[in-house]
Amino acid sequence: MPHGVAALANHTLANTPLATDIVVEGLEKRFGDGPPVLRGIDLSVRRGETVALIGANGAGKSTLMRCLLHLVKPDAGEVVLFGVRLNGVRQREVRRVRNRVGFVFQRHNLVPRLSALANVLHGALGRSPFGALHRSLSPAALRDEAMACLDRVGLAHLARQRADTLSGGQSQRVAIARALMQRPEMLLADEPVASLDPAAGEEVMDLFTSLARQEGLTLVFTTHNMSHALTYAQRIVGLRDGRIALDRPTTDGLASELAQIFA
Repeated sequence: MPHGVAALANHTLANTPLATDIVVEGLEKRFGDGPPVLRGIDLSVRRGETVALIGANGAGKSTLMRCLLHLVKPDAGEVVLFGVRLNGVRQREVRRVRNRVGFVFQRHNLVPRLSALANVLHGALGRSPFGALHRSLSPAALRDEAMACLDRVGLAHLARQRADTLSGGQSQRVAIARALMQRPEMLLADEPVASLDPAAGEEVMDLFTSLARQEGLTLVFTTHNMSHALTYAQRIVGLRDGRIALDRPTTDGLASELAQIFA
């Protein structure tokens, strides 16, 4: 095991919070007999940092995001979140770590037959002793919190509307509100505004980054939008052919280097 990962692996959730929330060393992943999707990824993200992960289709962005939570298990390498080395620990401990992370997927993964409010309440399941499955069974405090999360994404007026009647953009806003309901310490967002129009996309990115700033959250998001990467991230990591081809603080002169990632 690499020395840096070994040192971090000795920490547990009960230890003093680390300055680094994410440590990845030597991460490898392939599917079937195809070429490697990730090739020797080394990455660390400090607590409270906002990082944009960019790259062309097939560069490995989404796979890397899922490997961070062991939703997809790496073939080799180490992932350490909040000082917990995920390789070799029990699934129960992996779930405990995941409960500290709000994940917004490209696909919204809402329960179609439930209301927007009920879907947001699902975000509390990892931290609530109650079966917050729909409005009539949820404590009033949880309902109020879920409504506040919906209000933050501009959908409080659609709280009782079924998820399968919402537009794509509205569904993504509900997914974001559900992530907020987790009270996460970290947010991972895979193309969080891909289904939104430009104005709504700016509003959602403002929401993500303002939340991270106000609450001291770590935020990692993937994007094809170079403007979003330059505007909202403190640091940009570019993937190309499964490898990190760029890892730089955000600066005004970075646009030409970003264009090379997509070339």
